[in-house]
Amino acid sequence: MMWFRFLMPVISVVVLTLAAVLPWGLAAEDRFVLPLLPVIAIYRWTLDRDAWLPEWVVFLAGLTLDVLTQGPLGYWALVYLFAYAVALFASRVRSDSAFGRMALLAGAILLVTAFAWLLASLYFLQMLNWAPYARSAIVAMFAALLVVPVLGLIRSVSRPPRGIRFTRGSG
Repeated sequence: MMWFRFLMPVISVVVLTLAAVLPWGLAAEDRFVLPLLPVIAIYRWTLDRDAWLPEWVVFLAGLTLDVLTQGPLGYWALVYLFAYAVALFASRVRSDSAFGRMALLAGAILLVTAFAWLLASLYFLQMLNWAPYARSAIVAMFAALLVVPVLGLIRSVSRPPRGIRFTRGSG
């Protein structure tokens, strides 16, 4: 079961990346929410000290999304690496309540979405409409309410078993 905690973060990011590529029949201005789903997994697994999610997997997930959606190469790879960096900085903030952790995740989604909008605006050399990005960030925050418990369930399944340690008494 030890290999499970190494593979599950990678597999979950890959599955969410491939789900973001699928044609879900969304309107053009609503399609930006799907690539934000791997951001939730990247954030969640980066904060988990027992999980293994290397930077190159995050980069390859973004590059795969770029190739399969025929977008500019490196756009989502850079956005996902930025999400990884945001999660690393968020890991330094201690929050013991579930509300605090979800607020940190919501702030990370907003920050990553703002970075994606800024990067896309620089790519097209004009200020893009921010409304589709804001709407997608809000939908991604609600999607996080569904994705995070599923990732927590995966983590509980992949948690290494704790051994029982017998010690003698002092007497």
